[in-house]
Amino acid sequence: MGLFEWGERRFARGIAQSMIRSYKLLKAGHSDLSERELIKIMLSTRPGSPAQKIFKDIDDTNFWEQVVVESFAEIVYILIRLEYIEYMRGSLETESEETNAVFRKVLDEEIVKGGIQS
Repeated sequence: MGLFEWGERRFARGIAQSMIRSYKLLKAGHSDLSERELIKIMLSTRPGSPAQKIFKDIDDTNFWEQVVVESFAEIVYILIRLEYIEYMRGSLETESEETNAVFRKVLDEEIVKGGIQS
């Protein structure tokens, strides 16, 4: 593993752990809310424009059903990608499949560690 991949792993792990922790706290305190409502609250409290972009799209039926397929993990994966693009001052066109694969692997590992059903 190269030095840059180590940084990508660390970047993804930090966001994944933060979102998992937030999700679990919200779910414990609001067991009456649906998955979508929990995710909306979680995104609304996250600073930065990537979370706000996803938050705006969350009520769009096409986004929810076709893009994220009702999945907490997919929301976090998109968030990681968008935050990384913003951090690197890039665009969706400059994304790397290798980097996205690293993000997916780290997220999957953290989801399992966090005991979240994806």
